[in-house]
Amino acid sequence: MKSFLVKSVLAVCITVFCIFYLDIMYEQKSDNPIAEVNAFNFVPETIQLANFGSSHGQYAFDWGALKDRGIKCFNFALASQSFKYDYALLNMHKNEFAEGSIAFIPVSYFSFNSEATNPDDIEAISVRYYRILSPQYNPDYSLYKDLVAIRFPILSAGDKIFDLFKPPVTFPSLSDNRQNIVYAAESSPDVTAQGENTGAPESDTSSDLSSEAPVAAENMEQVYGTEKVQEFQSKGAARYQRHFEGKSEYFEEDKEQDLKNMIELCQERNITPILITTPFSIYYNQYVSADFMNEFYSKIQGIAAEYGITYYDYSHDERFQTHLQYFGDADHLNEEGAIYFTDMLTKEIPELKAYLETH
Repeated sequence: MKSFLVKSVLAVCITVFCIFYLDIMYEQKSDNPIAEVNAFNFVPETIQLANFGSSHGQYAFDWGALKDRGIKCFNFALASQSFKYDYALLNMHKNEFAEGSIAFIPVSYFSFNSEATNPDDIEAISVRYYRILSPQYNPDYSLYKDLVAIRFPILSAGDKIFDLFKPPVTFPSLSDNRQNIVYAAESSPDVTAQGENTGAPESDTSSDLSSEAPVAAENMEQVYGTEKVQEFQSKGAARYQRHFEGKSEYFEEDKEQDLKNMIELCQERNITPILITTPFSIYYNQYVSADFMNEFYSKIQGIAAEYGITYYDYSHDERFQTHLQYFGDADHLNEEGAIYFTDMLTKEIPELKAYLETH
């Protein structure tokens, strides 16, 4: 009997060791995009400036220049990130925020509904947060999913088990990712009127940031070339389809409540929340109806008024909308655009200007 128990324990130990070893090999060779979440292992203490949001926030903010000044900054945004996960990340890291810090909360056209509708996309988004949220802060935590998808992903590899025979994956940098922002839903063939600017201040006459005149629509091909314009037209249509089509409701109450929860937590912690819509190109905006924009602005204005905070709208800003050199695709800024936009915010957002003058 004793010999049987020893053999059984030994067999279990060998099995666990083999699974652990194979899992390490699998993760090294798997193409799961975990590189982007590795940054969350290095969230700084005493954060002074931060942004949340989806990929619109991820690619719109470049805090490099302010970090060089010694300002503690962090970009909490990830592709398809909803207000629910914005709140979860803020709640988990609330003690890392300095007194009087500022948090930019991007509000995109899809923010009040679920951007991802494809089951594979939804599952991938859910699994991602097991790597960056502690269980008590993860709103959808499941111990089974944690073990099978995160701790030992080889157990749920399925056909991907053959990744073991591939060379190790080299993950692209954020700069590389900016050049190729494609969602799974778009891998196969994914506002006509500008709403009232609800907060973006007039640019300073002394600043040269507004010196570039908008490019006339009829001159876009002449300036940027037919191929690039056609690419933006295609991406704009695909993005509109992803964000608008097949949805019965654009403004869901639970998403609005998630945003309110986040604002309330910011105010409880003496963090200044700033609502903002990042710049989009004309090739994305052209599909969005005036009726939607009116309801979108009304919703945000109501929330901003309720909590006494500000909202800045750059979605149709003429310094970006027709200047394709600032975009990676129809609705995401590229690296140059992010640097330009973030510098613009330091000059135009009163709360940010005042903070930087004293820090």
